[in-house]
Amino acid sequence: MAGCFMSPHKLSAQEKEFGFLAGGANYYGDINPNYSFKETRPFASIFYRYNFNPRMSLRAGLNYGWIEASDSKRKNYPYLQARNLNFSSQILEVACTYELNFFKFNPYVKKDRFSPYIYFGASLFHFQPTTVYNGRKYRLEELGTEGQKGYDEEQVNGYSTFAFAIPFGGGIKWAINKKLSLNVEFSSRRTFTDYIDDISTVYPDKDLLFYSEGNENIAEILSDRSPEAGFDPIAVEGKQRGTSKDKDRFNFFGIGLTYTIYNPKCPRPY
Repeated sequence: MAGCFMSPHKLSAQEKEFGFLAGGANYYGDINPNYSFKETRPFASIFYRYNFNPRMSLRAGLNYGWIEASDSKRKNYPYLQARNLNFSSQILEVACTYELNFFKFNPYVKKDRFSPYIYFGASLFHFQPTTVYNGRKYRLEELGTEGQKGYDEEQVNGYSTFAFAIPFGGGIKWAINKKLSLNVEFSSRRTFTDYIDDISTVYPDKDLLFYSEGNENIAEILSDRSPEAGFDPIAVEGKQRGTSKDKDRFNFFGIGLTYTIYNPKCPRPY
């Protein structure tokens, strides 16, 4: 067969893209109630995009980010400074999203090489809040800092460190040439957990806190860290420690490249 003698954009085709993004990750929740970006940490993503047509795509991605926050940095929130809690966590996420281009996007057609886009979908992510005390890192979920372990000292996990989320966001894409495209985007996650930061409800009965090392009850110490900030202990059973009404969120934003694999199909001869 001699081949197709039509321009590529007039052929029946399916475009597949492989790409990556790198940028920053940020968290919003009980320790960062004002959406501050001061504690932004690294983020990276690899993804596959299947383009149904120049306007619609399906995307699957593996995302990794690092988030952290500290009450001590909330200068305009006296109660948070007195509470003095902090955490850091890795976020590992698998996401599938539907993507919609505002304009037709086709790297093989010069006038269609740029478009803003939006997307939304579903994801499953893993998190593990930790903190440092006396030079040692502790997994907060294992301590049950809000009494999640009840009176069962053998129970290991206080809450699940896997959760679902609804990712949504948008960006712009620009085809540098027929194979490479530049992507810049921002996305957020509406999650179904309030324990990314290990804070959600109230201070528990101290009898529910038991994780001792030597003469120290680490669970009790890390449940109320106000004395470390020079305050009298603020933990009173039933007193608000966090806000369970609003679930935690996290954001990713970055810039990256995609590589397009174009598989044109010749029209069937009649």
